[in-house]
Amino acid sequence: MRAGWVGLALYAWVGTSSALERMPTDDVAQNYTLFCAGCHGETGVGVPHKIPRLAGRLGLYLQVEGGRDFILRVPGVANSQLDAARLAAVMNRAVARFAPERLATFQPYTAAEIQSARQRPLVGVERERTRLLRAAGVDDATIAAEY
Repeated sequence: MRAGWVGLALYAWVGTSSALERMPTDDVAQNYTLFCAGCHGETGVGVPHKIPRLAGRLGLYLQVEGGRDFILRVPGVANSQLDAARLAAVMNRAVARFAPERLATFQPYTAAEIQSARQRPLVGVERERTRLLRAAGVDDATIAAEY
């Protein structure tokens, strides 16, 4: 009898798993909520030592050489379920929302740029993050406190 219940539960789980998948939409804000906010939060605060903060930090990467590319190659971005065009739109919205001080000089991300970055996986994320933040003038104590 117990095996029957386990089988039924497994069937129910497998049978509904596709209904639980997040489906991309044409709404950029909704895509951020579905594919980014679960970790970074709606306000971009992240989780210290686990999930990087976007608010007040995303712009730092955009001001240093290599930072723009780094943003696209971090695992959460490079491995996103979103297609390249939708992901570019989400990334552009993230810059507008979390780094508005950079908008005057910011060139919007493109689908082609996303595709290119996905072909070059980032190895050594923490090391590269630290290098870029130092280049942006962030001190080691702040880096250690957040990352």
